Amino acid sequence: MSFHTASRNKKKGHCFVWGSALQLNLECGQKAQETAPWSYLNLFTRIVGGNQVKQGSHPWQVSLKRRQKHFCGGTIVSAQWVVTAAHCVLDRYGCGISGYLSVTAGEHDLRIRENGEQTLPVKYVIKHPDFDPRRPMNYDIALLKVDGAFNFSSSVWPACLPNPGEKFEAGYICTACGWGRLNENGLLPQVLHEVNLPILNSKECSRALSTLKKPIHGDTIMCAGFPDGGKDACQGDSGGPLLCRRKHGAWTLAGVVSWGMGCARGWISNEKKKHYNRGSPGIFTDLSAVLPWIQENMSAAFCSIQDGKLPDGEGELNFPGSPKQLCVWTLFVPEGNYILLHFSHFDIEPETFCDYDSLSVYSKDDRLVGKFCGGDLPSPILIGFNSIRLKFVSDNKDYGTGFSMTYKALTPDILPDSGCESLAVLFEEGVLQSMRYPEHYSNMADCQWIICAPEDHVIKLTYQSFEVEESEDCSYDAVTVYEDVGKEEEIAKSCGFALPAPVLSSSALMLVVFHSDETETFGGFRATISFVHVTGNRSNLGNCLSGAAQRALW
Repeated sequence: MSFHTASRNKKKGHCFVWGSALQLNLECGQKAQETAPWSYLNLFTRIVGGNQVKQGSHPWQVSLKRRQKHFCGGTIVSAQWVVTAAHCVLDRYGCGISGYLSVTAGEHDLRIRENGEQTLPVKYVIKHPDFDPRRPMNYDIALLKVDGAFNFSSSVWPACLPNPGEKFEAGYICTACGWGRLNENGLLPQVLHEVNLPILNSKECSRALSTLKKPIHGDTIMCAGFPDGGKDACQGDSGGPLLCRRKHGAWTLAGVVSWGMGCARGWISNEKKKHYNRGSPGIFTDLSAVLPWIQENMSAAFCSIQDGKLPDGEGELNFPGSPKQLCVWTLFVPEGNYILLHFSHFDIEPETFCDYDSLSVYSKDDRLVGKFCGGDLPSPILIGFNSIRLKFVSDNKDYGTGFSMTYKALTPDILPDSGCESLAVLFEEGVLQSMRYPEHYSNMADCQWIICAPEDHVIKLTYQSFEVEESEDCSYDAVTVYEDVGKEEEIAKSCGFALPAPVLSSSALMLVVFHSDETETFGGFRATISFVHVTGNRSNLGNCLSGAAQRALW
């Protein structure tokens, strides 16, 4: 199997990335044929209102064919898996759709067979269990496993799946592509087209859909488009991708084309129109809402050892290095307990962003706690919640000898000074204190707590006691509070013997760091953490670590 080559910036040692890319094929979302550089002008070049693209511009786009005729789109996410819409793969003929369904990758012009095209039959179809043809806009998602495997090249390449908890905020410009009609009731094009569309926030989406004759509601719906219309996906684009480009360049499958009222109709004045003339945004299946289901169904086919649920509340996990892996483990301990991870061996292919091989740790609400690669042992990690998910991915090239770790449940009474022996990630209100408090803290202490508040909350740190070696600029011993895990946005730095003022974050994330030097020590500090509800906290995008630092905390 040949892979598109990309230069690898390898570094010795340990790489640790917060909120970075995490995929099965870890060079996903890259393409040899880039479209024109993004600009606002591109949005106004009129799929509907879109542009014909060059061959290779979307190597992840596939054509679903029924007896060699295109009828829906889809997206390659691995060598054997394609994501499409569930309504595209309904068995309307009662003879099993996989018997006559094929997938063509590398397709550009439907009229001719081009170099680089690959057509594979479908081995089986997995529709989301909550998809209901009577309400086809909700859970409109399906996985196709092809019989064989795609050979990746410049014209056939996987898109990235989103990270757990990753969402593209309202206003983010994303790209839909396909062979759908170029205007409502118009002819189907033969060449692949694309159109740029802004993501709508959930309130605007719901408001627009509520104006239709039969209002639409769903748990997995996302909307994109312009209120006055003019640009949209249309019939024939169904099942195809809505792709958003991450800041570091990877094209990510954010949505699957599902439905819309007409094609490119505006919806600003729907109430004034007859119901049959009303428009809607483009309706897509939100990949972030169905990501656990996708990963669960894909992972069983790619892990060389037993993954799934880890037994008991204490044990060990040993994973030997191996290429082309996607393994997912889940761990639950009794409610009210926390989880401590301790690594005894760690050797995973190093890369600046851990984009080739990596072990990622997720906890409450599928928030990314940390992403690891390299050869240095990660510090112990204390998770202030009773469940975690571990995900290991590797590509088909260089790989290390794997990792070994133990896990165990701990009671919360160890929580306050836990950040001094491990990195503590906390999701609940409580108490922080320096090690040995109220006794003197140790020399060369390095304590770190990451606090994650619920949605629409900020974090308040209130000191109850404070005795930390004083210096003019707090350069000896200090408690420093940051807005981000990259330690770039400092909120407050305190030392001395006066009780510091309370500290309030502006988002759902706070990092508290306590450091001491090799000289004098004192009684340390004790502080409470509380969550304060705010309305319209736009800094919280649902994942308190999303978009955080691209480097290690230690």
